[in-house]
Amino acid sequence: MPKKRTPDKNFADVVASLETPGGSDPADGLLSPASAGELVDAEGRLWTRERGPLDARLARRLVRGADEMIIGEGAGEVLRPVPADGREEAWALIKDALEAPESGTYRAYDFRSEDGRVLLYVEEFC
Repeated sequence: MPKKRTPDKNFADVVASLETPGGSDPADGLLSPASAGELVDAEGRLWTRERGPLDARLARRLVRGADEMIIGEGAGEVLRPVPADGREEAWALIKDALEAPESGTYRAYDFRSEDGRVLLYVEEFC
């Protein structure tokens, strides 16, 4: 019977030699803003998840009352700010897909900044 070969490296050495994943693909191990609970907008403002996913009634209230609205396309990979005058149009496109069981649905989240501003973040799930 042949002798069992001893490995040159142990498991801890192999794991330590692996590179950290890069990019923003969820398959690479990075979380979406909704999952991570934090979002940094184009202006560099840090938003922290307050609550969510929200039901359609609460999301609708934030469409009208939030300081900012961002749609995270592709599970948050592309952040698309929605101007105040475009919110009703955006809401019309996503309201029926909010919490829908089929793919391509949306989930809404309430995010807050340190200075008390409110962000409605709507994330698309493919």
